Amino acid sequence: MSDNSDVLDFDLPLPDAVARIRAHGDRVATHIATRLDDAMAEASRREGPLAGVPYGLKDEFDTPNLGTTGGSWRYRDRRTPGRSSAPFRAFDAAGAVLLGKSNLSDLGLPPEASSYVGGCTQNPFDPGRTAGGSSGGSAAAVAYGMHAFDWGTDIGGSIRLPAAFCGVLGLKLSNETWPIQELFPVIPDSMKWLCGQGPFTHTTEQMRAVLSAAAGEMRGPAQVPEFEPRAVELFVPETGLWSSFDDDVRPVLEEALEMPVWTSTTLKAPKIVREIYAGVWASHLDDLLAADEMSFFEGLGAVLSGVFLRGHVFGDRRFYPLTAELLLLITIGRYTIYRNKDKALSRAFEVRDAIKALWAEDKLLVMPVATFAPPQIGKTTRNAALLDYTVYGNLSDTTGLSIPFGVFEGTTLPRSIQLMGPPGSEGALLDLADRIITARDRRPELSQPPTRLPLS
Repeated sequence: MSDNSDVLDFDLPLPDAVARIRAHGDRVATHIATRLDDAMAEASRREGPLAGVPYGLKDEFDTPNLGTTGGSWRYRDRRTPGRSSAPFRAFDAAGAVLLGKSNLSDLGLPPEASSYVGGCTQNPFDPGRTAGGSSGGSAAAVAYGMHAFDWGTDIGGSIRLPAAFCGVLGLKLSNETWPIQELFPVIPDSMKWLCGQGPFTHTTEQMRAVLSAAAGEMRGPAQVPEFEPRAVELFVPETGLWSSFDDDVRPVLEEALEMPVWTSTTLKAPKIVREIYAGVWASHLDDLLAADEMSFFEGLGAVLSGVFLRGHVFGDRRFYPLTAELLLLITIGRYTIYRNKDKALSRAFEVRDAIKALWAEDKLLVMPVATFAPPQIGKTTRNAALLDYTVYGNLSDTTGLSIPFGVFEGTTLPRSIQLMGPPGSEGALLDLADRIITARDRRPELSQPPTRLPLS
């Protein structure tokens, strides 16, 4: 069992997936909870288009047979017997076999799957680095060959970033067309427009199969026009570690799509968009506290304990340190420069409207998922620019597909581009991705090493 070259389609045998989880799951921290014996026992009885396919769910979705923690130590004993979420109902009806609940960051906030309940998910290419977050356990489980597919959420890059860090495909669906129905922790109604959900897979064929199985239960009634792009708007980064982005990506797009590729000049700079995104979170602090049923002073005490005591004193684990750091910044912002919610939303909608204008011109938007390699575990909040390119998609309710695209120079750490289209454009994006992947694979310099299970 040295690599995952035998699991690049839905022929991943359930016993192999279970064996990988038993042998490596605890050490690489891909799961918060598993049901391996039950999965093996029920597999032969499953029927449907995904009959017997082993899969996982991010531990934000309720299932009748496992608890849901949201990555939070405060909810480590939360149980909901008999209760299920839309993804579970959809994949259960399709015959897929749930192996477990995938690890995530505490409350799904930091861009790293690390928490007191699930540990720190290791990157498949470097165990000292993060698999990303918040859906890092989902992406890593697929990359390691533990799940044939997984289903996560994305409120700031939480699908696309882990997919990029783990070298797999990740699709963020638009909330307009695939609305979040049940999720724990609860997202305030005023912020649901930021959050999408979607699958992790190795191939576009797998992704189509997963979406087909999920659509009846999960796709909303919104009617959207078909997306047929006639040009590409390429957003070329000016900072980060991917200085060759334009030279790497433009020729592949031109060859694969046979349409004009324009350099974007109309969108706000990443640094500005990062600040706008932060303003939305800070100005909605009261809504976040209400959704978590925690008073301001209780929350502040837990945050300060997480930041300064870091769980080592008095055993206070209400917030994992990375989560506490982000919440402290949100709190400071709320009471200083981001006090006006309407102003914060107005600025956010300017970003959304600029991207919508590109779609109205039949343009596909392409940009990097991240211009930095996966950070060392515990260091993700030290790089404010890590989410610079993913938050464009959340502010605009984009359909966003992360596609592996070579490795960062001098490393074996994967990098990815993202295709960004309007709500409901997932079919078009997957068709375009097929052509891009074919053209990418003709260039040896854009290949990446095989993901390997850690055997030591």
